[in-house]
Amino acid sequence: MGTNIFSVLMTIWWSSVLIVLFYFLRTRTGLLHVCSISTVILLYLFCAIRIVLPIELSWTYVVSGGEVYNVIYSVLAYKIGFARLYELFFVIWMIGTLCILSGYLIMYHRVIIYIRSIQKAECKACRQILDELDKGKRIEVIKTTAVKSPCCLGVFKKRILLPDKEYNRDELRYILLHEYTHLCNNDILLMVLIKVLCGIYWWNPVVYLLRKELNQSMEIRCDLSVAGHLNENERADYLSVMLDTFRESRKTNKLVGVAGLVESHPESLLERFQIVADMGVVQKNRANMFAGLMMLLLLTVSYSFILQSKYETPVSEIETDKDVYEVDEENSYIIKQGDTYILHTASTEIIISEETLKMLVEEGFTVEGGNR
Repeated sequence: MGTNIFSVLMTIWWSSVLIVLFYFLRTRTGLLHVCSISTVILLYLFCAIRIVLPIELSWTYVVSGGEVYNVIYSVLAYKIGFARLYELFFVIWMIGTLCILSGYLIMYHRVIIYIRSIQKAECKACRQILDELDKGKRIEVIKTTAVKSPCCLGVFKKRILLPDKEYNRDELRYILLHEYTHLCNNDILLMVLIKVLCGIYWWNPVVYLLRKELNQSMEIRCDLSVAGHLNENERADYLSVMLDTFRESRKTNKLVGVAGLVESHPESLLERFQIVADMGVVQKNRANMFAGLMMLLLLTVSYSFILQSKYETPVSEIETDKDVYEVDEENSYIIKQGDTYILHTASTEIIISEETLKMLVEEGFTVEGGNR
């Protein structure tokens, strides 16, 4: 097992192809009518795993990448001053990753400090609804002007954040059920991990597509979970709350690392409306299992071979000395004299070791003068 420039190139290629493929299937051909949204999220997570592990396994088969691949490698291996181009790119990559992840960590730390500093007002209606959902009372509800739409945050200490406004009981029920589902699914942890992935592969636009699609898929999963407990009229009310929230949240939330009821992208909200209204996105266990097995197969195939550059040895570097000759089982044989083994060729005789003898016998050489 190891990592080199070729395994990194294969990782980028495979993960990019898989992410784009699943994006196309989900948004164009109704993948949600075949398998559950949870399985779609799992497929995207497999893509994330593939991009995180740019390794070459012991059973990976090496395949020549061809002339085009040779050109790509020649460009990457071009030497500039004291380093090759891919080495300079790696240094820039690591510096960018360090800066982005440090910035994200600082922002998230500031959010936590800000949340702790907020004066907490008890919301009895919120508490009653959460008690119905979560008897352990582990989730805290906070009203704050820092958010424009309901959202939640926290990996260990879970919180639901609400805009500083009044809601009726039905609105609170839909909002809290949605955010509670996010927290139960550990979507915040998944968002943080994908954020870290984007920080690592900050230069690759495909990882941002992965993040966007995972966020949308998690929202759809929450919508379907909530809608599954509602009748047709209640489902319409739930969509109405989503629309009202969207109108009030044209500006992005000030906080980072949160999962909200809506985003400020009309096309994303429209897709969620259509899916909630169309309860035909039936979750079939067989389809889920088949999709999971297919993803495992694709993941295995992606590690089964690796493309590497292959160049023919230049004629100028081939040894052409007149004293050099080829030795094979057709023109040479081995003679045993006592405990000594001698390789007899057309022009010379060479005493060979036990290790060399074993290797030559495996290659098909014969031994005369004794049994072996």
